Amino acid sequence: MIAYCSSCGSKTETRLVAKQSLSACPQCDRIFFRNPKVVVTALIENAGRVLLVLRDIEPGCGLWGLPGGYVDWNEHPQDALIRECMEEVRIRVEPLDLLAVQHIVMGEEGLVILPYRARLVAGDPAVGDEVQQIGWFSPDGLPPLAFATHRKVLQHWTQEVLARGAA
Repeated sequence: MIAYCSSCGSKTETRLVAKQSLSACPQCDRIFFRNPKVVVTALIENAGRVLLVLRDIEPGCGLWGLPGGYVDWNEHPQDALIRECMEEVRIRVEPLDLLAVQHIVMGEEGLVILPYRARLVAGDPAVGDEVQQIGWFSPDGLPPLAFATHRKVLQHWTQEVLARGAA
């Protein structure tokens, strides 16, 4: 819940709005809706292997995951995917297909996960921001993953790779 109004600085109160208990400002009447954050991830494949990053930040520090991160408020999700891949693995990607959208709740925060299949278009993967290490992994050699959402994407990818006989 929001304790103080970001518009006028007044202490907020809890109100019932559309069957939800939300923070609201008694002075300027601003309502603070609890919207989810949007996250993008990139499934980048090459020769039957997927590019993963060893995370250097929480959550999931020390575990592996797909490159990606939060979408900025003024950014299209595909642009966020391109930016995050440049920041984390120093490559330029082209977003291709949007895979199955996921929604999770972590603590008090809702997240909408937009996993994209992406194609590497420029650069050689290298360690960037928030990353300890990078690696290409085959379906039968996936490392410990930081997030169940990434596990779900990679399970579907593994089935695809095995079905086409690339592994």
